[in-house]
Amino acid sequence: MNTTRFEYLLALERTGTMTGVAKAYFISPSAVSQCLKNEEAQLGHPLFRSENHRMVPTEAGQIYLNGARKILEIREATMDRLNIIPQKHHSIRLAVAPMLYEKTASVIIPELNALLPGADFELMRAASMVSAAYLLNDLADFALLCSQPLNHTLLSEDILGQDQLLLIVPKAYLRRQLTGPPTIEDCGPLPFILLKNGSYTRGIENEILAKHHISLNRIYEVDDHIMARNFLEEGRGATFLPSSMIPSHAEQHFFILPLHPPKPFHFILAYPNYKKPDKDKRDVPGIIKKAWGKIDFDFYDKFHKSIPSQSPPG
Repeated sequence: MNTTRFEYLLALERTGTMTGVAKAYFISPSAVSQCLKNEEAQLGHPLFRSENHRMVPTEAGQIYLNGARKILEIREATMDRLNIIPQKHHSIRLAVAPMLYEKTASVIIPELNALLPGADFELMRAASMVSAAYLLNDLADFALLCSQPLNHTLLSEDILGQDQLLLIVPKAYLRRQLTGPPTIEDCGPLPFILLKNGSYTRGIENEILAKHHISLNRIYEVDDHIMARNFLEEGRGATFLPSSMIPSHAEQHFFILPLHPPKPFHFILAYPNYKKPDKDKRDVPGIIKKAWGKIDFDFYDKFHKSIPSQSPPG
């Protein structure tokens, strides 16, 4: 049952603006506007009107929204009843940031399989912002993110740990130009390996480069930090990497520059809070948080003390 349009228009009632709905569901305001137009055209009645810069339901809109709420309640009740039926292969979808994908597959999934033997787990590799969109559009049940807390009203977020970005520069690019330790400004002439626009850390990368007045001459855009590290090892340029992705012997070939102020980000387990989870999904957050403590993160030694413990709180 496709009930997305009901969710969008109920959100429009709550937020009062197209942009509010768009932000909540990671879609464009024009998509919300088109959804409203389609429903009004199909029903032959205006559902919302503009009043004091807010979208307010009309009388027909109130009737529509009351019906939408009942439909969503019936859907949830139906799904709850269906979940009573034993399902040998019940798929639980977990979206995972690329830098956490390997550790999730090797540590967390075995724990989930052992403790929830009746469930199937589907891993989806996706950037953190994309993973959040998956959660809000019912394309994933849980997500492991690498970002600042989203503070989204429709999502629960458990902070699992913390990391920080560092600037990594191949020594071969700067060795002959330096009389002392390098600075970020010294990297101005270099090619840079950056994550694609729209990713969480690309915004941080742009901010740092602008702050240090670095005008980029050549950019390699990559999908994730794993690709950035591969390009770095091939000698294509400088890049920003999380501390946990820098090997302890990296100083042999690279300058490793801290950022001032530091640019921390979190490892976050996120999941929807706007619907009741079924029995298996209810146990997943606790299992993931316990399994997280078994993951061995090899933070770059020089900055290890500045990174909080990776064990989940409590």
